[in-house]
Amino acid sequence: MRFAFDLIISDMVYFDEAGNTGPNLLDKDQPTYLLLSHNYSETEVNEILAPLLEISKANELHFKQLKKYSKSRRAIINCINHPLVQKNRVFQYVAHKEFMVVIQIVDQLVEHVFHKNGIDIYKGGLNISTANILYIMGTNVWDRNLFTDMCSKFVDWIRTKDRNKGIAFYVSVQKLYASLNDKKDKELVSFILESLPFVNEIMPAVGKYTLDATLSCFNSHCHHWASIYKEPFDVVVDNSKQIEYWEDMIKFLTESLPEQEVGFGSRKHKYPLLIKSLTMQSSESNLQIQLADIFGSALNQCYGQIASGKVDDFGQAIDNSLLLQTSRAVMWPGKEMTPEELNMEDETGVNPLDFIADIAKKKPEAYKKALKK
Repeated sequence: MRFAFDLIISDMVYFDEAGNTGPNLLDKDQPTYLLLSHNYSETEVNEILAPLLEISKANELHFKQLKKYSKSRRAIINCINHPLVQKNRVFQYVAHKEFMVVIQIVDQLVEHVFHKNGIDIYKGGLNISTANILYIMGTNVWDRNLFTDMCSKFVDWIRTKDRNKGIAFYVSVQKLYASLNDKKDKELVSFILESLPFVNEIMPAVGKYTLDATLSCFNSHCHHWASIYKEPFDVVVDNSKQIEYWEDMIKFLTESLPEQEVGFGSRKHKYPLLIKSLTMQSSESNLQIQLADIFGSALNQCYGQIASGKVDDFGQAIDNSLLLQTSRAVMWPGKEMTPEELNMEDETGVNPLDFIADIAKKKPEAYKKALKK
C-alpha cells in the first residue's frame, strides 16, 4: 500500500493466490480459489525450495510449469514436507467458488431482506446455515440446471451491474421457485425473490470485485498474523489486480477504524488490521513470493480435485503432506445447520456490517474513497 510507513522491516508476510479465473468465476476446470501467506526468511525459503532449485533451470519457479513433469512433482512433494513447514508459519484460506456465489447471494440479497424484517442473519451463523441449505438443495435435490443457471446469472449481474442482466437473474430465480413443490423449499427461494424491491438500495454497495473472495480472504489472513505478532507487520503481495483495487479499502480498515472486536461466535475478529505496510512486487524478483506460489498452487490443485471428486496420485500426495496441516480457514459447503454445529451459539457481539456502517457515517469521505466512489 503506498501510504506512509517505516521502511525498517521487522516481521514480513508474503502472499500469493491460486485459482483466480477473473470474470469466469464458475470455471469448471478451477472450482476453488486459494490465498496463501507465510513468514519465511529468504534463507528458510532457499532451504525449503532446495529440491526444486537443484533441478530447475528456469529464472522463476512456477507451479503451473513444474507440475507438468514427474521429476518436478516429486521435488514439490519434498518441498511441502520440509520440517520447516509448520502450522503457524503458513496460513491458507480456500474458497469453493460455487458455494462462494451462494454465500454472496445470501450476503447481498437475503441479508437485506432479513434486515428489513428485524433479523440479524449473522447471529447464530444463520447466514452460513442458509447458504449451506441453499447449496445442498440446489446441487442435490432441486433441478441442478435451474440452480446453476441462477448462480451464473447472479454472477453476470453483479459483475456488470447491468439492469437487463438483473432482470434475467430474477427470472431465473422465479423459474427455480416455480419448479418446486415443497412449501419449505419455496419459502427458502422466496427470500431471494423478496430482495427485488430493494435492488436500488443493494446495488450501490456492489463493486467490480464484490464477488471475489480476495478481500475477505486477505482480512482473514491479517487476523491470523495479528494473533501471531500482536503488533503491526509488513505485507508483500504478488502483483494482484484485486488487491490493487481494494488498496483504499484495506487502508480504510487499517487506518480509519477504532479498536473493536466485531462478529459473533467463533467468527469474532479485531479491527483495525495490523498492517504496517503493504507492497506489491513481481514474483520474478522475490523468492518468498515464488514459495507462496508453489505452496498455494499445490494446495489449490488438491482442493480443486476434492471439489470435483477426482483426486489423482499427485493430489493425494499433497493431501497427505505437512503443508495441508498448516493453519487454514475455509469457505466450503457443509451440513452444519445449528448454532452449536457451527460453533456460533454465542450471540453476543457486534454486527460487522453495522460496525462498518457506523464508521462510514463518521468518516464518509474515507469510506467513499474505499468504495471507489
